[in-house]
Amino acid sequence: MKDEKEIKTPDTKLLLKRFEAGTNQEKQLVCTYCSLIVGVCFLFLCARLWYLQIYRGEEFKRLSERNSIKYVRLQSYRGNILDRSGRLLAGVEPSFNIGVVLKDVKDVEGLIAKLSTLLDETSTDIRMRLVSSKDQPSYLPVIVKRNASWDEVARIESRLYRLPGVVVEVAPARQYPYGTVAPHLLGYLGEISLEQIKSGNFPHAVPGDLVGKSGIELKFEKELAGRSGYKMIEVDARGRMVKVLKVEKPFPGKDIQLSINLDLQLAAEDALSGKSGALVALDPRNGQILAMASSPKFDPRIFSKGLTEMEWKQLNDPVLTPLVNKAIQGQYAPGSTFKIVMAAAGLNEHVISPYSTFFCNGSMKLGRRRFRCWKKGGHGQTSLYKALVQSCDVYFYNVGLKLGIDKISRYAFGFGFGKKTGVELPGEKNGFVPTRRWKRRRFKEPWQKGETLNYSIGQGFLLVTPLQLARMAAAVGNGGRLYRPEYILDEPPKLESKVPVRPAILSRIRKILVGVTEDKHGTARTCRIPGIHVAGKTGTAQVIKQKKRRESEKMAWRYQDHALFVAMAPAENPQIAVAVIIEHGGHGGSAAAPVAKEVIERWLKLRSPKPSTILQRKL
Repeated sequence: MKDEKEIKTPDTKLLLKRFEAGTNQEKQLVCTYCSLIVGVCFLFLCARLWYLQIYRGEEFKRLSERNSIKYVRLQSYRGNILDRSGRLLAGVEPSFNIGVVLKDVKDVEGLIAKLSTLLDETSTDIRMRLVSSKDQPSYLPVIVKRNASWDEVARIESRLYRLPGVVVEVAPARQYPYGTVAPHLLGYLGEISLEQIKSGNFPHAVPGDLVGKSGIELKFEKELAGRSGYKMIEVDARGRMVKVLKVEKPFPGKDIQLSINLDLQLAAEDALSGKSGALVALDPRNGQILAMASSPKFDPRIFSKGLTEMEWKQLNDPVLTPLVNKAIQGQYAPGSTFKIVMAAAGLNEHVISPYSTFFCNGSMKLGRRRFRCWKKGGHGQTSLYKALVQSCDVYFYNVGLKLGIDKISRYAFGFGFGKKTGVELPGEKNGFVPTRRWKRRRFKEPWQKGETLNYSIGQGFLLVTPLQLARMAAAVGNGGRLYRPEYILDEPPKLESKVPVRPAILSRIRKILVGVTEDKHGTARTCRIPGIHVAGKTGTAQVIKQKKRRESEKMAWRYQDHALFVAMAPAENPQIAVAVIIEHGGHGGSAAAPVAKEVIERWLKLRSPKPSTILQRKL
């Protein structure tokens, strides 16, 4: 046939002739070989089908399902933070985040252009957010707009079919019903960094999550965060949801109730408004923190939405330092508030008695140098009562020389200075208590008597934090017990140690300190409260050396003296201890004592068993 002739080449004809010329046995052998080859190929095909459909069938099934099934992470609701009466300090509310799953995007630049018009965001900002997430898994959404408005969500939702890779997530956001209350104590939330993820300290978080960055939010991150859930959904070729296949609900975070009294906290923050400084109020009976305020404060909400360059610059102001919790991180010379420790040490060591007197003519000469008293004309013949009430420096110069550096340092440590209080807040500072040994090691010089005089009035190398001052005042008020400051309401009191002073001496000093607020010559009459005895002590701490104290009034604000005040009330049986520092405020009696007075007066109004649950305050 013609077709057969066309396909038969000379080689083919030769093969056919040889096959036809062969014997039947040879023909049978050739057929057997051909059958074996076909059989081997068939077995190989079957083995391959078994490998693909049986051995790896489940794996390939899962891979194929990924084309039509997506897992959506459901964030848990963060735990609430409450005050001691159950009022909400920090809660949660639903918000919307706009994200982009990069693995589902083919034209990134085109998508950026569309989103910039729909979200009122610049293309540069969106591009930067996408670029900054280059190291995170491509299947996780990159948040390009957090806390999106209803209008923005509506514009995105109505166009999702034209925005491949774009997702709208419902996410919890922090809510502050009473405004920016106690931001340094509560802390703030910020987007987790890759370094934090790699650290292993945030196993519950993924890129894009908000986690605690400071304060209680950081300390109790795991408890507050809860556990996330997920939703398995079926989507079409364009990524639109067809149906929900499975849901595992998230587990909400744990609520935390603080010992903070909201009324007292707001009173402290109002009193510090417009000033730079800190206030701490403790319950002397158990060490619970009733209020902790640092000023200026900041708005914790700005960290979750992204900071502008101007906001970042203001938060990092090197003079006002609004991000620093000055209550535990500010370190200051205690000034004359340290005279409480000096008086207790002098009486306990029997170098003075309550009736010991020293003459003050306005200064004390030591060698060729003259150490001045704050009162130029002097206080005359001065007893312990007069020295504390009128804050005579010369009296305590004499007490310091009698005690010596070693005993002064021992009592400073004994009252809790020079070491952390143990409060469970990130970043607490130690303060500093100088010693003879430290001076020689640090400066290769022996301790000088002149340094002892400065030390005796709370100047020189000595540094304390406001929380340490409040704990010192609380110890004087409760008979000498140093409790670890605690801000969790249900935590039992933790007695750290006792001050090395007899309780009777502390009781006598407390009675004398009432004169600071009530005596006509007292340095803190601005804290006098009718109907209650307030025991207090003022302090003024130099920022720079001055030849004459009165020259400080002419100096720029940042070189002015710090103003300090500590107080206990009621003096007979103290239930609140307060420490205040006003940076560059001048004199403790005029700047710090009125702040403490406002807090103590508010405390007096709250002494009933059931404090008001409604605040008459414009937020």
